[in-house]
Amino acid sequence: MNFEAELNKLLSLENGGLPGQGFAAGERELLAEFSKKQTEVSLQIEEIYDLVKEQGFLRETAAAEKSRADQLVWAALGLADLLEDFCAYAGQSGSEELKHQAKLLWDKAGGILADRGILRFGGEGESLNPRIHTVQAGAESSLPREQVIRVLQSGYAYQNAVLRKAAVVVSRGQEDASVSEQEGPSEGEYTE
Repeated sequence: MNFEAELNKLLSLENGGLPGQGFAAGERELLAEFSKKQTEVSLQIEEIYDLVKEQGFLRETAAAEKSRADQLVWAALGLADLLEDFCAYAGQSGSEELKHQAKLLWDKAGGILADRGILRFGGEGESLNPRIHTVQAGAESSLPREQVIRVLQSGYAYQNAVLRKAAVVVSRGQEDASVSEQEGPSEGEYTE
């Protein structure tokens, strides 16, 4: 569409002129300025459109990168779980050399994960913390109440977020059966 020609027709008809008579010099300057502004606005709209498309692309790229990073973290946790199972098996074997080698491997793997921002937690002797521990069972122990006595599965955190809580067995403390039977629970205590 020829903008100038169409505008020329409209202005000629409004002023009582005949189509094709054209513009006066002032009208042509006004039309040229208007056309220039229209071109500038069109270019700005195109730039904005390109920026919006680019932002969408960047968001999609960032989401894809995060997804890949998450997949790698979960793959590392899967491997760590396999290693943890192996170490538990080695700890039950009669071979002291195998136990020693498994512990070295476990410690080395923990260091590699930590270097990449994945922190392992859930150690024996820790105090129970519901934010990072999931209690699987309780057992009598010489340790104080609510101390971790066995780790069934380590917990992990990545970038200050808990990925998985540690599955643990906690101490119920040492219970003296004769005292418990005679006295019963003291005030404020509850029994399970």
